[in-house]
Parts: sequence; C-alpha cells; structure tokens
Amino acid sequence: MKAIIEVRNLSFRYTNRDPLILDSIDLDIERGSITSIAGLSGCGKSTLAFCLCGAIPKSMPGIMEGSIMIDGADIKELSLPNLAKKIGMVFQDVDNQLFLPTVESEIAFAPENLCLPYEDIEKIINRVISMLNIGHLRYKNPSHLSGGEKHLAAIASILSLDPDIIILDEVLSELDRENKELIKNVIKILNEAGKTIIIIDHSIKNLMVADTILLMRKGRIEDRIEVDDSHELLYNRLTDFYLQQQQ
Repeated sequence: MKAIIEVRNLSFRYTNRDPLILDSIDLDIERGSITSIAGLSGCGKSTLAFCLCGAIPKSMPGIMEGSIMIDGADIKELSLPNLAKKIGMVFQDVDNQLFLPTVESEIAFAPENLCLPYEDIEKIINRVISMLNIGHLRYKNPSHLSGGEKHLAAIASILSLDPDIIILDEVLSELDRENKELIKNVIKILNEAGKTIIIIDHSIKNLMVADTILLMRKGRIEDRIEVDDSHELLYNRLTDFYLQQQQ
C-alpha cells in the first residue's frame, strides 16, 4: 500500500546556533494505519508531529530541512487551510485548543471560516457527532467537560474538515482508565472509517493500540516495530528500549 506520509531527511532546529531537535529523519506511514511514535520526553516526538501537520514551519519559527509529502503533495506548497483538510492534530494541552462556548461551536468553527453554507455546516456537525457518538456533549461548554470528553471535543473539531490523517499528541497521558478506554474506542472507530492515526506517546501500554511503533531517541528514529499478537514480547522490547536510555 502506498504511503500517505513520506518524510525524507527531515531535520529541525530553532536557530543556527541551537542543536538539532530532529536529525535526518526518514519515515513512511501507510494509509489507514495506526502508528505510534514513542520515546522519552525531549526526544523530538512532538516536534516531529508539529512538522507533519505543517505547524512547523508555517506557524512556528525555526529552520526545517528535508521534505514531507502528504498524499503526494509537499506540505511547503500547501496553505494551512488546505493542510487542515488533509491532516489534523489534537494537542497535548487540549485546553489551548478549545475556546468556544459549546462543542457544536467547536465543530462548526473551521467550516464557518471557510464560508461554507449553513446547510452544509449543519450536515458536518451532525456527521461528526454521529461518528463519535457525542450527541450528549453537543451543547455543553468544553471547559466543563472531563479530560476524556475534552479530547473528544478536540477530535470532533478537527474532524469537521474530514482530514485523512489525525495526530494525537499525548492525549492519553493525563486520563484515568475510563477516559483512556473512551479515547481508544474512538481511535478504533476513526481507523475503521479509513482514517490514518498517529499517536504520540511515551507510555508502553498506550502504544499497544498501534499497528506500527516508531522508537525515537535524540531526534532520530532508531527502530520500527511491527505490532503482532505477542504483546508480552513487545512490552519487554519497549521496556528494554526505555531502560537503555536511562542508564
């Protein structure tokens, strides 16, 4: 299957005087897959995610070298609105992503800014709410929701433009068991609907939902693990990877 994301020789640093945060990364992510990007804090996971969604270099300053192709298009040549139709990202600090009075308003925000007709926006809202089964959250204020519900609201907001790729940056890390299961179930729903999912995380248990796990260390991807049915062997391999870095 052809890769939906192709990254070649990607490097990033904030200024010429700063060390590389990403160092010569090459990777392919297949369409319809669930990929986890794992590593200790500071290894470059979130920076890689910001590059993939186009926030770097379009919104965040720095020096990026190499290329990122999304569905055959170079992200450097895509505007932010067009990128948002291809790839959406839920940030680690989800409170910075939610700022409107209702979940419905969050879903409607991007289509409204594209000046879509009211009838189309209403259809989009209903489609997203149905897909995520969040009719009970429709008129609630995101600031009053639980951690898992906030992440659902953020996922709903990016689904309004129906992107093929969704990046989830540490969305499971601060959640209790019930909310983690809630988001994991949504990940499966989205994947079954044909979405390509990228999960940024450091927790071994949270990585297990993926088809493929990319291990990062000091700005590089050191290993690629294809997830099979042997979760015990996978758990031991990931544990060894983390322990080696702490020695």
